[in-house]
Amino acid sequence: MNWLMEFIATACFTGKLPKMPGTWGSIFAAILIYLFWIPNLKAQLLIIAITFILSVISSDYLAKKLGNKDPDEVVIDEVLGMEITFLGLNAYHNLKLVFLGLILFRVIDIMKPPPIRYFEKLPGGWGITIDDAIAGIIAALILRAIGGLL
Repeated sequence: MNWLMEFIATACFTGKLPKMPGTWGSIFAAILIYLFWIPNLKAQLLIIAITFILSVISSDYLAKKLGNKDPDEVVIDEVLGMEITFLGLNAYHNLKLVFLGLILFRVIDIMKPPPIRYFEKLPGGWGITIDDAIAGIIAALILRAIGGLL
């Protein structure tokens, strides 16, 4: 069970890659979205709900195990943020859209504009997960605004 929680929290261990684990986790999510994102809103919402629950539980577990409030190797929250970025969009095999969403999400996740920092203060897996969910919402709104302009 311990290895499974770590496997989930680190998004198939991509969070253990060197130097920029959040970016590696986001790239991993972008690849999955490009290859498998189902253009069905109900299916997307189900995937996001499952990822959200897994993120809160597994990130809380690993944070406690490592004694770190928000360990760098926990990247399941980046996967969730990326999924939210593409909610309602058909990103399946759309390289330009996935790349743009990836860049937007990473910039927002790194910069953490208000109100994202507020949500980081929530306890345990909630704080780890919800700040990236909010970053995903902001990225989704910007992605749609850019798409409307194009």
